[in-house]
Amino acid sequence: MKIHMIVTGPASPSRRAALGALLAGVATAGAWTSVSAAAALQGAGASAARTAGLTRSELKILTVAADVIVPVTDTPGAVAAGVPHFIDALAKHWMNADELAQFRAGLADLDKRAHQRYQRGFAACTPAQAAAILQDLRTSSPYEGRTFELAARIEDPKAPFYLRLRDLVVYGYFTSEIGSTKELRYVAVPGRFDGDVDVKTWPYQNVI
Repeated sequence: MKIHMIVTGPASPSRRAALGALLAGVATAGAWTSVSAAAALQGAGASAARTAGLTRSELKILTVAADVIVPVTDTPGAVAAGVPHFIDALAKHWMNADELAQFRAGLADLDKRAHQRYQRGFAACTPAQAAAILQDLRTSSPYEGRTFELAARIEDPKAPFYLRLRDLVVYGYFTSEIGSTKELRYVAVPGRFDGDVDVKTWPYQNVI
């Protein structure tokens, strides 16, 4: 598994609680769809549907970006796990107006950079071309956030677009059934108590 690592500060208690509840309750979600992600978000305390989320063109840009961040290797990638639809549901039901505007502007910037560099839209770029654009954003995005909590990073309004995008893709992937069972080793809760754990295998005994 290869993930382009970089992170996205303080979150409001209610929104952070919604993220935490979502993370705790999606082990059986399967591949995300817009409907299933929206249902999970509302069940975790997110607001009802507002306006439309991402446009079809924006979703295509997001899909290519997600495929680069968590590509197919020996395990399925972000697209197979339905991550673009998961983030689209976040845009509809979870992001506030400013966050959604920032996210859409970031997707538009990816498209602009692709036209300037390759004379084609980001959605039409090869994986190598898309990765080069994202890598440029990664190296040019200084971030001084001091928290290492995923929910807080995602909600930090000062986080650069790339870092927010990367965290949302990774979050969506590891809360899907594919991510939690094929990439991680899912341990049901409640499960048995192991008082003597082999240190060679403990990193894979993840609880989602």
